[in-house]
Amino acid sequence: MGAGVQTTAILLEFWQDYDLVLMADTGDEHPETYEYIENYLKPFCQSKNLEWKTVKKEETLLEYCLRKKSFPLMSRRFCTQDFKIRVIQKELRKRGATKKNPITCSIGFSLDESHRANFNSDRQYQKFDYPLLDRNLTRRDCYEIIKKHGFPIPIKSGCYYCPYQSRKKFKILSIEHPDLFEKSLQLEEESELFPKYNLNGKYPLRSIVGNQSLDDFTPEESCDSGHCFN
Repeated sequence: MGAGVQTTAILLEFWQDYDLVLMADTGDEHPETYEYIENYLKPFCQSKNLEWKTVKKEETLLEYCLRKKSFPLMSRRFCTQDFKIRVIQKELRKRGATKKNPITCSIGFSLDESHRANFNSDRQYQKFDYPLLDRNLTRRDCYEIIKKHGFPIPIKSGCYYCPYQSRKKFKILSIEHPDLFEKSLQLEEESELFPKYNLNGKYPLRSIVGNQSLDDFTPEESCDSGHCFN
């Protein structure tokens, strides 16, 4: 469960197919995502007697990065590997998954982003399926599913300082959550990678603070792991 549009739609529409809703939490999702989970997703699961489980490491991803004086890059996605994939696999092993008997996990890729899916990407303890792709459902279809169930549309999930996040989203973060933007600045500027590398591409985050219109920024990309943004 990423708590974005696609996995929310899967939960609402196909909840009968599942025994467990499993979310790996880095500790640094957007506040709106945590609010959506508490106000909508967990109560829905409770109403259906469906188990919700949040797994996480002892320290948040931000705490880890500050301690290591580093930050995630598109070319160095230790965040996904260490703070999502491995903690999920650890939980699956606790629940009896083995290499020979993996647990089936649904990934929330929709039809319009089928290029993100790797159909040979089964991992140890996990066998993947793609319920939205199997039913030819797009992101727009997911919007309609969520609205049909009377739920508001969740924001795109992911850490508030994710390098895949667009500069436009960082600009919005600086306006709506200046405290989190300051933490992002701290993460970038205290890293040993800075200034050779920046958290969000060619220019440092501090350069977006100013009078630019939100229309001046380019769209965001997406990590292809399936553990974020869905």
